[in-house]
Amino acid sequence: MAVQIQGPNLYEFVHEDTKITYSPGDFDAEPWLSYSGPMGKHRFAGDEIQASESARGLEVSVVLDRVSHLRTFTLTVFVPELSLEASEELPFHTVGIHATHRRSLSGGRGAAVSEQPLEFQGMARLIEFRAAEATQLL
Repeated sequence: MAVQIQGPNLYEFVHEDTKITYSPGDFDAEPWLSYSGPMGKHRFAGDEIQASESARGLEVSVVLDRVSHLRTFTLTVFVPELSLEASEELPFHTVGIHATHRRSLSGGRGAAVSEQPLEFQGMARLIEFRAAEATQLL
């Protein structure tokens, strides 16, 4: 029997007091991301998540907080491209960025971005999501 290889559908990232869980979604399920860290606890789904391919893999970004139109806090994590055999989990290392975007009160060229790099320990898993049942590992 051939071993079936596929990509993970659940990623967990940990850096100090920050924990992120991300699922890119599949079939009818929309992507979701949960965040717990210095910016509080947040859950994002669907269009609240910006995902794009980059040289590092999938780049996933969310807006953690927006303070009027003057300041925005964002989080970006780089999701590596991995392959798993059924019922396997795979540890990985990756990076992310907490960024603060500040705009000037005058609307001129006073915009500034400050970034804090994050080094994540991660775990990729292939799990089966079932409606009305607990999540089960494949």
